[in-house]
Amino acid sequence: MSHTCSAALIRCMDFRLTKDIHNWLEAQGLMNDCDMISVAGVAKDIVENKDNSFVLNQIVLSVKLHQIKKVILLHHLDCGAYGGHAGFTDLAQELAKHQSEMQTAAASIKEKFPQLEVVMAIVSDSANGWEIKML
Repeated sequence: MSHTCSAALIRCMDFRLTKDIHNWLEAQGLMNDCDMISVAGVAKDIVENKDNSFVLNQIVLSVKLHQIKKVILLHHLDCGAYGGHAGFTDLAQELAKHQSEMQTAAASIKEKFPQLEVVMAIVSDSANGWEIKML
């Protein structure tokens, strides 16, 4: 029996994001059409462990088993793996760090899987909870 999906979503394990990520997946038409890979810091594992990355190994499985075409890197601000808001002097520095890590991880993914589309998004807190923006 063949079972495929279109994407792998790599998200932080942070429980605070679950409801908003679920709603976002629904809005994007990805609910029940993507593998979910949860790991603290998302791209941090790829950046720090490129030769033996848990996340890259999960992408290998997603490609092999479900023939994905896209990887979505979904970081969030106030991420404990990066020291939360307190780990940065200001929001601009925090956002820049996340963008830099995602770009480095995206390049590693593309190097290993040139056929995959890699997209990046960031979750930030807003007045209504968490808000997801594509980068």
